[in-house]
Amino acid sequence: MFGWLIAYWWLLLIESLVVGGVTGIFVLGAHRLVGREPRSLAALKSGMIVTALATVTAYFALIVGIANYLGAGGEGLVVGAAILSAGIILVQWLFSPWIIGLVYRTRDPVSTRERIAASIVERIASRSGVGEVKVKIADIPLPNAFAYSSPLGGKHIAITKGLLNILDDDELEAVAGHEVGHLKHRDVTWILALSIIPVMVYFLGRILVYSGLLGGGDSRREDSSPLLIAAIGAVLIALSVVFQFLIAHFNRLREYYADAHSALATGKPRALQRALAKIYLAVKDGGYNSEKYSLASPLFIVAPLIDVLGGSFMSVDDVIEALKREEENPIMELFSTHPPISKRLRFLDNLTVSLRGGT
Repeated sequence: MFGWLIAYWWLLLIESLVVGGVTGIFVLGAHRLVGREPRSLAALKSGMIVTALATVTAYFALIVGIANYLGAGGEGLVVGAAILSAGIILVQWLFSPWIIGLVYRTRDPVSTRERIAASIVERIASRSGVGEVKVKIADIPLPNAFAYSSPLGGKHIAITKGLLNILDDDELEAVAGHEVGHLKHRDVTWILALSIIPVMVYFLGRILVYSGLLGGGDSRREDSSPLLIAAIGAVLIALSVVFQFLIAHFNRLREYYADAHSALATGKPRALQRALAKIYLAVKDGGYNSEKYSLASPLFIVAPLIDVLGGSFMSVDDVIEALKREEENPIMELFSTHPPISKRLRFLDNLTVSLRGGT
């Protein structure tokens, strides 16, 4: 029993050192890794394809290699880690509408303004061909909106009361176009499916480190020393962090893609820029407790914790131009599920120019 506790203590120490070390490397190279905003819709699509293919290809190559090296026992570990990871993600996906509904106190539209907002969302959804969308109102002051879905609960778009208080109808339509874009592009499914990869690699790495510390576990390779098994596990934990950063990058690209859908579906990219700027100013100056709403922050149209200079005393159009010129914090972007506001605004400009055939 004492040996198991010692092994677990070493597991936690190794895990902390590995995760901290890999994260530190990414932080040091953040300014090279985050890149700039896409110059066109074609460039954006290419970036998404390359990121997804690179992630999936690296994952399968890694898993096949580990299973082959460890032998029959290793194949069992891989299958077990896959089942555990997929189970966690699947439960999260299937029941997310009810969980989000409870946490964010979502309800059906009641007031005239709320029903107008619902009709705007339904009109954009119909125009985009995404089928029935359930529009919910979240009784929270934080101005935001988010889309979520599951096979059991259907497709949902939640709009907060705070958002209804600051946007006009054109801006609300632009936000609706963004959220409908997430549903049309099946972003929840994409992100959750890819999220299985780092979770599985992490669990498998943890199992191998623990197994190695206890003497080698179930590996049937006679030349596999316990120390080597533990080292392989540590490498897998490190790679799980790398995969997580890749998926965060993919998520940021999908946010650009949803912005593009809004611009194309509404024909009003400027309205989306104005909405983003207004939400940014409200979140920045409103004193909201963003951590309270962290559960759905990957789904929000604006990441609440991204902060750049600005001021609500300026007109919205002035704020937009000021935000476009801001230099981003690459470290904050590296850890965020959303691109910085400045990059999203510039991307919408790039998209408008490219669609008009400009350079």
